[in-house]
Amino acid sequence: MTIRKASRLLLPVMLSAALHADAQAANTRSTPSDDSCKADASWFPHNKTAMPDGNGFDGRTNCAFHRWAWQTFLWLTKEDANGQPVFLGMQSPYDLLGMKDRESLHPVLNKSQTAHSMDEYLQAGTEGIMIDQNGRAIYSNQYLNDEFVTFIDQNQLTNPEHVQNLNPDTEFPVNAIELKAAWKIVEDGEDTSDFFTMKSSVYKLVNKSGKIVVDSSQKLDVTLAMVGFHIAGVVEGHPEMIWATFEHKDNAPNVQPGTQANDPVADTDSTFYKANTPYHACNINPANSPVLILNETSQTLHPVTQVCRQYAYGNDAAQTNFQVPTNIRVVKELNASVKDNLDKDDVWSNYFEVGAIWFRGANRLKPGMDLAEDYDPDIPADDPKHQLLIGSLKLSNSTIETFTQRANTMDNCFRCHNTQYRLPPSGNPDLQPLKATNLNISHAFMNIYFWSQEQSLNNK
Repeated sequence: MTIRKASRLLLPVMLSAALHADAQAANTRSTPSDDSCKADASWFPHNKTAMPDGNGFDGRTNCAFHRWAWQTFLWLTKEDANGQPVFLGMQSPYDLLGMKDRESLHPVLNKSQTAHSMDEYLQAGTEGIMIDQNGRAIYSNQYLNDEFVTFIDQNQLTNPEHVQNLNPDTEFPVNAIELKAAWKIVEDGEDTSDFFTMKSSVYKLVNKSGKIVVDSSQKLDVTLAMVGFHIAGVVEGHPEMIWATFEHKDNAPNVQPGTQANDPVADTDSTFYKANTPYHACNINPANSPVLILNETSQTLHPVTQVCRQYAYGNDAAQTNFQVPTNIRVVKELNASVKDNLDKDDVWSNYFEVGAIWFRGANRLKPGMDLAEDYDPDIPADDPKHQLLIGSLKLSNSTIETFTQRANTMDNCFRCHNTQYRLPPSGNPDLQPLKATNLNISHAFMNIYFWSQEQSLNNK
């Protein structure tokens, strides 16, 4: 009798669980499809998400690339054995060079095609600094996964001579990943309950010789909230990497089609936008303002940056490119599917994929590509391979590429990440330039090359 009663009590629970499992299965799809792009059931629960394996990657649909991006994001943000997100346990480019005095975060700068000197990282008179509503600079840091680090170590690419002797056709291995995270400083009493936050340190800003620069001899201990996240990783057939970017849901409003210069972008506040700010006042580079002021004591800057997202999902809906409507639909549907499957109390449910960009077709990377256009200039316009870039063709992160969203020379990742010859930062005559190689697609690799030379000079 007792057993029968227990069975009757368990039946509704078992039935409910079965119905929930059926509902989850109905909301997932194991095969990527541009007609119905869903999260995969195997990604959940979040603490079980596995790193996607880029070997055997099937890149026939936009959905497959965005699913790779989302699974990677979920894997990177799940808790490791130490109770922190996986990505926080990864090495930085500084770690590869043994630079233990470079562990604090740097301000986010205007997007650039050149490497930055580690000694003069911030030149606010010529570079852009994004300034939040509290007058604080946005900071960033980089991470490299084990596959990326192992590749650099095994090929001794922290040694400039080895880089100079490298076969230019050398590619990063499948599953190599590099990351950049953007963070805002949390002020006392600020509600960041729906952000991922951590304790860290940032380098102080100082006024020096008429410019605002980083003083790496001084640091501040702060709480940081993540606001943006770049992921770039190699899958089979795509050595150029899939470039994807994620943001917090409350960062900034989207500019709606037809918005005029004097029109407000939104009538509500966002983290980096004040309600009713007109479109023309958005994304203004403070370095181009008449006066950029730093209060060294409070570490606040003026003027504040009003941020809006120029292209929702990294696409201009008015573009005539054949795949734009498909890409927008896929990103929106996949974002919704992931959110439906994440626990509502999971802080990462407050982040979304803005978009991703990659090459159309497999194995098209070669040294010397400038990637200044969406097409391959060496292939006739009537050839299907003429189109080179695909996905989110105007992909920018509002917290990392705030000031270049409207610049068609820098309006997606590949405008700056290319395989061309590189001159040393600041035209330093003591540094050797970087020849055109496939690895130049990575700014982490490029910076390691120049920083290693600077390090050698500083040690002499």
